[in-house]
Amino acid sequence: MTHGTARNILLLAVLSYIGVIAWFSPLVIQDYPNHLARGLIMEDLIFRHGAEFGSTYQYHFLFTPYVLGDLILAALVAVIGLSGAGAVWAIFTFLSLPLSLYAWLRARQTSADVTVLMLFISLYLSTDTFFVMGFTEFKLSVAIVFVALALMELLRRRWSLLRYVAFVAVVVASYLAHLAATVFIGAAVGASAAWGVVLRRARVVREILLMAPVVAALAWHELVAIHYREPTDLINQFSVWGTPAKKISRLIWDFLRYNIYQELVLLLLLAALLGLAFRERLPRKSPQVLEPLAYAGVFLILYIAVPFAQTEASYIDVRTLTLIPVFLILGLLNLPRRATSTGLVVHFLAIALVVANLAVLTYHFRKSSLWLTQYRDIVAKIPEHSDVLPIYTGGRNRNLYTYLHVGSFAVMDRHALIPYQFSGNVGSPMKYFRYEHLPYAPTEFWYEEGRDVNVDWHRIYATYQYALIMKPFSAARIPLRGRVVAENDTAELLALDSATR
Repeated sequence: MTHGTARNILLLAVLSYIGVIAWFSPLVIQDYPNHLARGLIMEDLIFRHGAEFGSTYQYHFLFTPYVLGDLILAALVAVIGLSGAGAVWAIFTFLSLPLSLYAWLRARQTSADVTVLMLFISLYLSTDTFFVMGFTEFKLSVAIVFVALALMELLRRRWSLLRYVAFVAVVVASYLAHLAATVFIGAAVGASAAWGVVLRRARVVREILLMAPVVAALAWHELVAIHYREPTDLINQFSVWGTPAKKISRLIWDFLRYNIYQELVLLLLLAALLGLAFRERLPRKSPQVLEPLAYAGVFLILYIAVPFAQTEASYIDVRTLTLIPVFLILGLLNLPRRATSTGLVVHFLAIALVVANLAVLTYHFRKSSLWLTQYRDIVAKIPEHSDVLPIYTGGRNRNLYTYLHVGSFAVMDRHALIPYQFSGNVGSPMKYFRYEHLPYAPTEFWYEEGRDVNVDWHRIYATYQYALIMKPFSAARIPLRGRVVAENDTAELLALDSATR
C-alpha cells in the first residue's frame, strides 16, 4: 500500500469518526452532560450577566485546573449555541490526540510509514475509556502533553527564545486544563533529561529551564490553588491505592469500555497488528526505539506509585495508562524492517481495527441516543426554572456509569436547578464555579449503595418541586409521594406532594 493511499484511507476514517460523533451529539458519555450544562451556565454568567442562572450560580476566574476547558466550552456555546458546542467540543476532544501525536512525530522526524500507522492506531486510542466516560478536559490535557514533547524536541534540536516561550505557554495551558498533564510533562521532561545524560547530549542549564515552568506550576498548585476552598465546601478526606492484584488487573483498564467481548475483539486486532509488526522488524537499539520505551517505563512506575483515588481526584493511577501504549507502540514500530516485509497486512489490520472500533462506538452511541430522546421527552415536561432532584438508578457497567449525569439535561433544556453540577461546593476541582446556595441532596449513588444510605426525605420535600427518577426503579426504595406528571421507559417525573413540605 502506497503512503498516498494510506493517507487517503486515514483521512476517510477521521471524517467517518467525526460524522458519527456529530450525528449522535450530544453524546451520552457519563460526565459529558454535566460539563455541557456547566458550559451553558458559565456562558450565561460571563456573556449575559447571569440573566438565566445568575441567582443560582457564580463564576470567578481562578488560576486553577479545569478552567481552560470550561472557558473554551462557554465561548463555543456563546458563538454557535449549545447543540453546536456539544458536537464541536466532542469532536475536538477526539481529534486532539491524533493531531498532537502527529505534531510530536513530525518533531521527532519519524518516518512516514510509522507516522501513518501510529495515526491509525491513535483513532482507537483516542476513543478509550476516558473518552466514553466524558472526561473531556483530561483527554485534552493528554494531547497537550504531546504538544509539549514536540516543542521539547524542537528546543533540543535548536534552542530559541520563541520556542521556549511557546513551551512555557503550553505548560501553563496544561495546568489550566488538568493537573495530570503538568505532572506528565514533568515526568517526560525528567525522563528525557536522564536519557540525554546517558547519551552525553544533555545541557544542564537547558534541562533546568525546561523543568522550571513545570516546577512553578506544581508549586503554585500546592501553595496557592489548593487553598481555593470555603469552609462550607463538602470535602471527603480519603486515599485509595489499591492492592497489587488490582494494579495488575487495571493494566488494560483503558481498553475496557462498553462490552467485554467487543473490546476483546478490538484488543485481538491490535495484538495481531503489533505481533506481525514485531515479527517483521529487527531487534536493534537506537534513540528512536529506546527513548519511547524509556517514557513507557517511567509512566508504568508512576502508575504503580500513585493511588487510584484521593481527595478531589479519582482514577489517578489509570490516567498514566493512556500514554503507555503510545510509547510502547512507537518504540516497536521504530525498529528497522527486515528485507521481507508484511507491511501491507499490518496496514490492513490497522484499518480493520479502526473500522471495528467505529462500529462498536456507533452501536453504543445510537443506543444511548435513542434512550436520551425518550429521557428528554420527560425532561420537556418540567416547568422552567424548577427545583429538580434527579435520581440515578442505572448502576455501574464495569468502569462506566453511562447515564449518571443525564439529569443535567434538566439544566440545559429547562434551566432547572439540580444539586449535582460539578462545583467547588461539592468538593469538585472546579473551584471557580459555585452554587450561590447548595441545596440539600443525598449522594448521587445513594440508590446503588443500598438501603443503609441515610436520605432525609423531609428535606427533599422541602427543597424540590420535582423528582426526575430514572427507570427501572423500586418504588419501595424511593418513598416519595406526589403526582406523576409524565413517564416512559426511561424515566418518571414526579411532582412532589406540596402538603408534605
